[in-house]
Amino acid sequence: MADEKRGTADGEDRSAQAASKGKRQKEAGTAAEDNYRGDVFRNLGSVNRTLPPSLQLAARNNAVVTFVIGRKGNINELRILETSGSAAFDQAALGIVRKAAPFPPIPPQAASANLEFETEIGPF
Repeated sequence: MADEKRGTADGEDRSAQAASKGKRQKEAGTAAEDNYRGDVFRNLGSVNRTLPPSLQLAARNNAVVTFVIGRKGNINELRILETSGSAAFDQAALGIVRKAAPFPPIPPQAASANLEFETEIGPF
């Protein structure tokens, strides 16, 4: 019986405690990241997205924009993932994301120092 508890001073299983703590930290990081992502999308939604009708008519589809936010809330990457069919509309879609920046800093509990986002912008 004594051999079963070898390596512990008080008979507690340290590896189980460490695994449990790691799991809680990961869950807290995931929750912080999820909350942050919601904040970013709310911030994007609050930006004036009014585009002139001429730009909207030129688009055949919504533009799909992808961007990466760095630890301090800055945009590290911003590009069109799928074009709207109009270069002018695509540039306006990128401008909407730029207007929403800077974003709040990424919470320290988040698992990654950079977070990638993808969103559709357009009249459709």
